[in-house]
Amino acid sequence: MTVSDVALVVGCGLLGVLAGAVIPPWVARLPEPPMVDGETKVPYAELARRPGLAVAGAALLAPCFGLLAWRLGTDAALPAVLYVATVGVLVGYVDLRVRLLPNAVVLPSYGVVIALLTVAAAWSDAWGSLLRALVGGIALWGFLAFLGVLAPSGMGFGDVKLGGVLGLTLGWFGLGHVVVGILVAFVLGGLVSLGMILTRRATRTTAIPFGPFLVLGFVVAVLGGDLLVDWYLGG
Repeated sequence: MTVSDVALVVGCGLLGVLAGAVIPPWVARLPEPPMVDGETKVPYAELARRPGLAVAGAALLAPCFGLLAWRLGTDAALPAVLYVATVGVLVGYVDLRVRLLPNAVVLPSYGVVIALLTVAAAWSDAWGSLLRALVGGIALWGFLAFLGVLAPSGMGFGDVKLGGVLGLTLGWFGLGHVVVGILVAFVLGGLVSLGMILTRRATRTTAIPFGPFLVLGFVVAVLGGDLLVDWYLGG
């Protein structure tokens, strides 16, 4: 690695610390969703006050940002990837606690990601990558929506909407990355679900948040998608 490479990785790692500090106030400002009579949830303001949340966010995002910067280098899509990683940690935390993926974060992310990738395409003259990104977002949204129709108890529409954002970003690197991301998410989700069933912490009908696994699949696909696709095609 050159000095500039090291500086980029360290700088992005420090940026990850700042991004982690943003998560509690961001969660606190989320609008509460409408609830059906009889339903309750932990208020977002209370989730934001969880002790150590900012530290945990920084502990996750600092190495994550550093690894992504190391993997992508000066790729023009790096800002979009770092943004999605930050959103992923936020919505993953909320999903684990209250089994909701807040529209106030996910829906605006479509515009943010498309804007960042459009700037990236203009900067690097990579309009083909932008087209792949749009195809990837539509494809993953459609695939998850189809699964949600088949098994609405297993795939919520929040997962579908988050999948579209992740598919947009992964599609920039190639449609194979989109496939890797969703496969990793399902494998990890299946293994965790099986482990919880075997340890009697859940049953086959227990709803397990899928958002965090989508985010993990995204990170794995960005970091190792090329290697996994090449390995599969070479095999």
